[in-house]
Amino acid sequence: MWVVYALILLVALTVLVLAVPVDLGLKVGVHGRPFVYLKVQWLFLRMTRTYDIGDTDTRSSQTRTAKQQKVSREKPWKKPAARAGRLVWDVLRIPGLGRNLAHLVVRLLHCIKARVVSIDFRAGLGDPADTALIVGGISQAVMFADMWSRHTFRLTPVFDGEAQLDGEAEVMVRLRPICTISPILGFLSSRSTLKAIVLVVRSRWKRE
Repeated sequence: MWVVYALILLVALTVLVLAVPVDLGLKVGVHGRPFVYLKVQWLFLRMTRTYDIGDTDTRSSQTRTAKQQKVSREKPWKKPAARAGRLVWDVLRIPGLGRNLAHLVVRLLHCIKARVVSIDFRAGLGDPADTALIVGGISQAVMFADMWSRHTFRLTPVFDGEAQLDGEAEVMVRLRPICTISPILGFLSSRSTLKAIVLVVRSRWKRE
């Protein structure tokens, strides 16, 4: 009997944990160098974790260099790439998969609530005429979006004769994990998704 009680308690604790909302924050900006920060907050801001993704230019260049060195040491990749392309095409051709995927995205978006959206950039194209024509026109549209929204949108043209981009954008959303269970289970249990899983597994077995 104690096993049943333990299972009931475990299920109750799991539901309680999933019912607590999670706040996710993404901050992207350029101040001399680009940066990306990801913030995760739980238990009503009592637990906070910030991840510094770091210099995106440096990381991307290092990643590209490592991948190029790895590809140069490996065997030709044309056949694996062709097989992967055929697999993706076969998966996308499964009837109903695209509709189920779109339905999943819509239902997941209902579980996310935007709390803060703030965009503030200064941009210049070097040529003052181009800056006034392009950046100035976009800034007018951004200004109207800022007027009619509770969020903050700002784009300021810079006419100093140098091409530049400086500023940051921040998005804070609240996600309730328990709300995502039903859409995900519904998507995974659909016939089209099961067909896609079987197709991918079979392709993996044939490759091995």
